[in-house]
Amino acid sequence: MISIPKSFRIAALSALAASAIVAGPAFVASPARAEDAVLSPALKSLQGDWTSREDAEIQADWTIKDDTIKVTVNGTEYAGKVVVDDAAKPHPALTIEIKEGPGDAAGQSAKGVYKLDGEKLLVNIGAPGQDRPTDLNPGGTDVYLFSLTKKKAAK
Repeated sequence: MISIPKSFRIAALSALAASAIVAGPAFVASPARAEDAVLSPALKSLQGDWTSREDAEIQADWTIKDDTIKVTVNGTEYAGKVVVDDAAKPHPALTIEIKEGPGDAAGQSAKGVYKLDGEKLLVNIGAPGQDRPTDLNPGGTDVYLFSLTKKKAAK
């Protein structure tokens, strides 16, 4: 058996520790992204930037990233958390838990139903604090129908 002097072992360990500090994350396995583990397939399908047609009565831009949503409706901005229930019947359900918005909207939820068809998203949603619409037909007070198209990613 070969005997290695204690001073050499300490120097080798010190060099290894210094290398780990300098290299940092290269020595550590990168963790899986947390959002990949928690996003449902339905929520993953809604990711991205969505916009209404230029001639729409209600101008809207929606950005969904992970479980956060930013919505601009006729210049008014909202931000919050989006929750989807694709098992809801007769249409998948969408709830926006509003964290930022005008007036007393913050702290309330806007509930709706949606239909996703490729690059087209149809959302019928009640005003914050109102009941969830049951279908995709516009109508009623404080219920809004959004016809959105997914924006193309910039190259």
